[in-house]
Amino acid sequence: MTGVTDVLVVAPHPDDDVIGCGGSIAKHVRDGARVTVVIVIGRERSALDDAVGDAEFAAETEAAAKALGVHRCIRFDEPSRDFVLSRRVHLDLVRVLREVRPQVVYLPHDNDDDVEHRMVHQLTLEALWMAQSEFFHEAGGPPSPAPRLVLGYEVWAPMARFQYVEEIDGQIETKVEAMRAYVSQLRHAAWDEGIRGLARYRGAVSAGSGHAEVFQVLGLGAAPAAAPIAVGPEGGGHD
Repeated sequence: MTGVTDVLVVAPHPDDDVIGCGGSIAKHVRDGARVTVVIVIGRERSALDDAVGDAEFAAETEAAAKALGVHRCIRFDEPSRDFVLSRRVHLDLVRVLREVRPQVVYLPHDNDDDVEHRMVHQLTLEALWMAQSEFFHEAGGPPSPAPRLVLGYEVWAPMARFQYVEEIDGQIETKVEAMRAYVSQLRHAAWDEGIRGLARYRGAVSAGSGHAEVFQVLGLGAAPAAAPIAVGPEGGGHD
C-alpha cells in the first residue's frame, strides 16, 4: 500500500465500513492517506433504538469516522428497503469517484447475505467503470484513473475465499472504539465483540496469531515496483 494518498470506502449502511474494513481505514490514515467514506443508504429504525433521534444517530456516525481518522464522510441517505439502482445514485457515486480519484477502493464483497450489500457492490463496480469513461458529463469532472486496488470486505457473510490479508494488530483497538461509537447499534448485537473475534480468527488463520481483515480482490491495476500488492493463492496473502 506504499504511496497511497486517497482511499474511498463505499458502505451500504452506517457502521458497515467500520465492521468490514475499519482496521484498514485506520492503517491508511496512519500512513498519511486521506480516506473518504460514502454511506449509501440511510438509517433503518428499530424498536431497540427508536428513542435515538436522527441528529443523535448522525453524531454516532461522525464519532465513528473521527475515531478512525476519516477525512470526509458523505451520506447519500437513500431509502432502506426501497433502495433502487437508479441513474441518479450512480451519478452521485461517479461524482465522488472523479473528485477523490482514489488509488484504493473498498466495497462489500459480491456474495454478502444482505441484498442491499449486494446492490451496493453492483453500484460501486458500475460507478467505477462510469467514472473512468468519457461519457456521463453530468457527473462533472474529468474521467478518473482506474484504482490500483479494488477490495471487497465482509460484513454479514464471512468470505469462504479471499485473496488479500491486511494485518491490523496496531489498529484493532481503534476499530473497536469506532464500533462502540454506534451505541444504538450495540443494542441490536455485540458488534464490538464480534469484530474483535472475527479479526482474531482471521489473524490466526492467515498468520497463526494476531488480528487481520481479509478481502476479495475485485480489481488490480498497475502499481509501482516499489509498492508490491499482496495477492496470494486461494485462502490468503500478506502485505
